[in-house]
Formats: sequence, structure tokens, C-alpha cells
Amino acid sequence: MKTILNFEWLKWLSDDAAKSVFLVLFVLIGVLVWLLPKDYIYEGIENPRWWHNLKLWATGVLAMIFLTYLIF
Repeated sequence: MKTILNFEWLKWLSDDAAKSVFLVLFVLIGVLVWLLPKDYIYEGIENPRWWHNLKLWATGVLAMIFLTYLIF
């Protein structure tokens, strides 16, 4: 029986290397979030406040995921 998700080609990759790849990807996603224009973030908000900034919320969530992957 052939499996749909076959990751045998990744067996040469160590756990530490895989962990590093994911940590770099989380940092890359964070950088891309901060490159979003301010007009796009505050679209539809008449009187923007600091807590309306989706960049801050996304960075907070990414930081928690980053720390989880870093620890475990």
C-alpha cells in the first residue's frame, strides 16, 4: 500500500536541522508580516488604535510558536 504523505526522502535530515529550518521560516514569516503596508493593516478602521495593528498580534503569535519550537 502506497502512502500519500511519504517523507522518506527527509530521513537524512537531523532533528536539529529540521528544527532550525522551521525557526528560520517563522522569522521569515515575521519579516513578511512587517513588510505589509500600514494602509492594508488599518483598512476599514476609522480611528485606529495600537491594538488594531495586526502586525503586533501576528508577531505575538509567531513569537509564541517560535518559543514552543525552540524549547521542544
